[in-house]
Amino acid sequence: MRRIEKVYDFDIWLPKLAPPEELLKLYVIKKKITWNEFKKRFTKEVLIKNKEYVKILILLSKKKKITLLCWEESPKKCHRRLVAEECKRINSKLNVVLR
Repeated sequence: MRRIEKVYDFDIWLPKLAPPEELLKLYVIKKKITWNEFKKRFTKEVLIKNKEYVKILILLSKKKKITLLCWEESPKKCHRRLVAEECKRINSKLNVVLR
């Protein structure tokens, strides 16, 4: 999540893996881009740019259960699904190193 309210209890917050404000506005508020364009830009602007944070998430998930938060009800068109898929993809490449 980009913004955290006081009602949420969490151990670690990684806003680097949240959609940038402008990208979120274009997709959710202004509806100027499609899901596919959002997905493409999120991958480029967040996942590729912040691979070290994805790797941190993978390492944490080896020790504890991880919950990715978002205001979307379903992961179908949500950044958390993209983050989870990227973790799975990178983990398959790093599996030997992470074990």
